[in-house]
Amino acid sequence: MTINFKNAYIDVSINLEPFFEINKFRDLSTGNDILTSGTGCLTADRKIFSKAKLLSNDQNGNSYKIQWAFDGIKLTRNLFFYDNAPAVRWYDTYESENNFSGMYYSTLSKINLLGKHDNAQIINWYSCTDQSNHRELKSLANAGKNIGGYFITDSLFFYKEGPMPDCQPIKGEYDFLYEPEMSTIEMLGLGFDNLRKGEVRRANGVVIGLTGNFGMQRYNLERYKEYPSQREAVTVMSNSWPDLELGISEDAIEKELHAAAKAGVNVVFIDDGWFEPYMGPIDEKKFPNKFTRLAEIAKGYNIEIGLWVNPLCLDLEDPRMVLWSGFDNKDLMKEESEFNWMGRTTDYFPTFISFPRTEFPCYSIADIMIEDCFNYMKDYISGMFRDYKVRHFKFDCYQLSNQNTRLGDANIHYEKYRELCAEIQKEVPDLVISFDVTRSNRPNFNFALDYGRLFLENRGRYIDDHRYYHPYMALGNTWYTMKYVHGRQLETEMMPQAMDYDLEYILGTTIFSTPLYWGSIDNTPTERQAGMKDFYQKLAPVRKKMADYICLPLGEMPGKGSWSAVAAIAPDSSEGYVAIYRNGATSDKYTLTLPFGSKLEKVFGDGEAAISNGQVELTQGKDFSCSFYRFV
Repeated sequence: MTINFKNAYIDVSINLEPFFEINKFRDLSTGNDILTSGTGCLTADRKIFSKAKLLSNDQNGNSYKIQWAFDGIKLTRNLFFYDNAPAVRWYDTYESENNFSGMYYSTLSKINLLGKHDNAQIINWYSCTDQSNHRELKSLANAGKNIGGYFITDSLFFYKEGPMPDCQPIKGEYDFLYEPEMSTIEMLGLGFDNLRKGEVRRANGVVIGLTGNFGMQRYNLERYKEYPSQREAVTVMSNSWPDLELGISEDAIEKELHAAAKAGVNVVFIDDGWFEPYMGPIDEKKFPNKFTRLAEIAKGYNIEIGLWVNPLCLDLEDPRMVLWSGFDNKDLMKEESEFNWMGRTTDYFPTFISFPRTEFPCYSIADIMIEDCFNYMKDYISGMFRDYKVRHFKFDCYQLSNQNTRLGDANIHYEKYRELCAEIQKEVPDLVISFDVTRSNRPNFNFALDYGRLFLENRGRYIDDHRYYHPYMALGNTWYTMKYVHGRQLETEMMPQAMDYDLEYILGTTIFSTPLYWGSIDNTPTERQAGMKDFYQKLAPVRKKMADYICLPLGEMPGKGSWSAVAAIAPDSSEGYVAIYRNGATSDKYTLTLPFGSKLEKVFGDGEAAISNGQVELTQGKDFSCSFYRFV
């Protein structure tokens, strides 16, 4: 049995018997066959499973669900093609009639390269944005073991769809085996090691595509084209945490809503501290009308409220989280015990506790493997939509590496967290979750992008002045990440209250992503509030278009003293937009190469530019400035 697929970019043929093998992957721009695949290796209990039996193949448009049997293991492959992308994607689920272990280093894909493939590189991604403003970790691929999320050549990209290495719930020692003399690449690491009777385990996924003609960017557009919805294309958000922290109140947020209306902000977040106890009911001392009055004010301004939540923890004072709940008085070998919701290791010790501090509450992990706990978190969050029409949430303050309990290992909890997000999505129309990835061991490229955006904290470490924000620093976080995630799914912090930078430069760093005002809008001068509103209203039509365009970081990595740029081009190359940033560079002149173009039209900025055959010669007089152009 064979599956055939062809679009404008690739022609693919896959044999399904005895097991999945790609026998043709043709680049239609050159007519060259690029790769084939071997059967790989499924291992368990020190045995290699090689006898596969095809059970079924169900097609739904460009999606397939294919099942095989391997001596007691049922493998279901979910296979996806895309009309407008030169890529194929799949992920597997495993079910078992017996208990198996030692499965981690089974093969996700084994690729035989055809022809010449130069510049083999490994791309990793550093997730802990609290500790660094550099995301991308790039190195030449080594013969043998390689650690990373992407294996990229000058013509192909291979993406191990799952947590980046520093976020893997169960961490492997390597992700790719590369044999350049044999022209083979093997992607390994299911993401789990044990498979128990009755379990359904999801493995890390595989994406294979062409790099030429912006293939990776086309894949990202197609992969997430339904989410976030077009409704989010002109969103401007705010979060008052840097100024208010836990001192939020109904009066303070009301001021923020009034200021947001003046500043063109349409989603105002209420950050940590709005509940009592932690992840409990709304604190009516701070919010005497709960969120009813604030929701009415917001609706009058056509603004929405967003909420900070931690879906994996509860206050230690919660009766369902008491540290010693009575089970310690029982002989567990002789008596059954009903445990409470506190996540506990196999030796019953709490998996994680945040000890009391003067400014923060004391909380610990609540185990969502417990059905009542799972339902509580789901109803708690979706209830905010039912009661106050909240559909924007920031998920924060958890470490998935700590989710390793007597009820399931870290991988099981990771997938349970994915399930929780999916269940909330069913109940909250147009749900958007801002996933805080300021610490490792949190979903970033993986399932986070199925439910919202990445919140990238931008912090300047060891800066001598009184602030930690600089526009080029925030832009740098976005610029790095935009190589692998579309800008519409990134949140870029801005601080218009930083009066030593021009407002246009600050706001200009956000236009390809989702702008996030970081601080209290009410603390910003009224003229800057008005300037923000005018800026984003004028850019709204362009931002709507660019949400469906290919985003490209150009120029130098943004940093003090650099020239950098970001472009957005229509998928059919009919037009493009480019923002060019002078980040304190000593020279006021710069040359930039665009993908195409012979005509240039300024949208905003004080620079002057001319274009010829894609080469832009420009001058920007201000040391820190942004100029924005349309090109055809």
